[in-house]
Amino acid sequence: MPLVRCPDRSARQNGLREGQFLPCPRGPFRPTLSGMDQPLTKILIVEDDTDMAETCRRIFARAGFLAEAVYAGEAGLEKLRADPDFTIVLTDLRMPGMDGTEVLRRAREIRPDIDVIIMTGYGTIQNAIQAMKIGASDYITKPFDREELLRAVQQILEARQLRSENDRLRLENADLRQMYEFPNIVGRSPIMQRVFARMRAAAAHDSSVLIVGETGTGKELVARAIHYHSPRAEQPFVPVNCNAIPRDLFESELFGHRKGAFTGASRDTIGLVRAADRGTLFLDEVAEMPPEIQVRLLRVLQERRVRQVGDVTEAPVDVRFLAATGISAEVAIREGRLRQDLYYRIGVITIDLPPLRERPEDIPFLAQHFLERFNRVFANKVEAVDPRVIDLLTTYSWPGNVRELGNVIESIFAMGASGRVVPEDLPKHLRQRPASRGDALLATGPEALADAERRTVEQALRAARGNKSRAASILGISRTRLYNKLRLYGIDDGDPWK
Repeated sequence: MPLVRCPDRSARQNGLREGQFLPCPRGPFRPTLSGMDQPLTKILIVEDDTDMAETCRRIFARAGFLAEAVYAGEAGLEKLRADPDFTIVLTDLRMPGMDGTEVLRRAREIRPDIDVIIMTGYGTIQNAIQAMKIGASDYITKPFDREELLRAVQQILEARQLRSENDRLRLENADLRQMYEFPNIVGRSPIMQRVFARMRAAAAHDSSVLIVGETGTGKELVARAIHYHSPRAEQPFVPVNCNAIPRDLFESELFGHRKGAFTGASRDTIGLVRAADRGTLFLDEVAEMPPEIQVRLLRVLQERRVRQVGDVTEAPVDVRFLAATGISAEVAIREGRLRQDLYYRIGVITIDLPPLRERPEDIPFLAQHFLERFNRVFANKVEAVDPRVIDLLTTYSWPGNVRELGNVIESIFAMGASGRVVPEDLPKHLRQRPASRGDALLATGPEALADAERRTVEQALRAARGNKSRAASILGISRTRLYNKLRLYGIDDGDPWK
């Protein structure tokens, strides 16, 4: 960060010498202890010892905070009433007149969100602990050094940031729960109904879950749905893409590190595991995690404790683990990519997501889902879909699964289609009907004939937009026979293209 020479006015305000070099702020922001650009933190010091008050003020000012000192409890409360920008109050415990405990009580009445640090001598630690019970955020014992004081403030700022994030998540949670309702994970096929049943069972408990599925099948969507229907729904959901973290940073990213633990570790970080405390940690592509990190993760799963890099102590964590892999666990274990003991811990419940080619009956409903979504986004609107488009979509192999289908529907809108979608609106590779699926079905005996009949009934229903009488007329059969066919093939009565 560039340094600038402190101007005269800034020196007077911050208790610094004119001409002293300071970190250069960017706009209305100044660097804080966390190394992140944050709005200025304002600290009120209440201390009857003027030398101590001035020392604390200078420490805070040189660390990039705004700090003001007063020398009596009553004066501190007046400042707090007059200025709503104070974030933290640092108050001595023993003062003539109003002591620190009373400052704490009345400060919390004025500002319930204010954080208060108590300064105390060794002989009054029990009084400081009592102050913690009535709402103090921390206490610090005199004599203390600069690092102790700044560390206490840093911990409070990090806790405030976490509370702010949790409040934001709570505000969004109602929308998130609606977004990840199981009905919004589209699938009417029997195989997807079995997936939904396992998701409901997984959401009701705290056991670890391994989600297995090809790229694009919606593994993270399933993980989020499980989280937002679990007792942890109000707590953080922390996704981790194990493919995206450099190997040499994996341990620090996951478990955190202490300041100075390695070159470049300029501050403490809690790590992603502790960031998900009381919530859910989702490890996507867990088989790509380095073996040595899998060993450490196994211990966290067993002991529910985590140790930062560079630390000698462990901290307890309460985290629900969800994981996903694009290959089967058996293959990952056989190839040495996933430890077997870790699999047993993380795969208490396994959910296998089928590729889209194995549930073609869901394709029209998924396509409708994406059509409705992009109709809300794009100015051009799609009102109907040609049955030939449906046929092309359901006979394509979809190597990219649901994600690819969503991209195809978005491309239809992006290329300006509106009104009625016809085959010419589809990408070229979809218009060229593959022989590998449809033609093969015509040549495999009775099962192929039954499948062809089912598809004919479905197409008639789509052409009739769900009207049974019209569909029966198109097919040249009675309504009774049509209903028999619907029951025989398990065809849903609804029309996804209305």
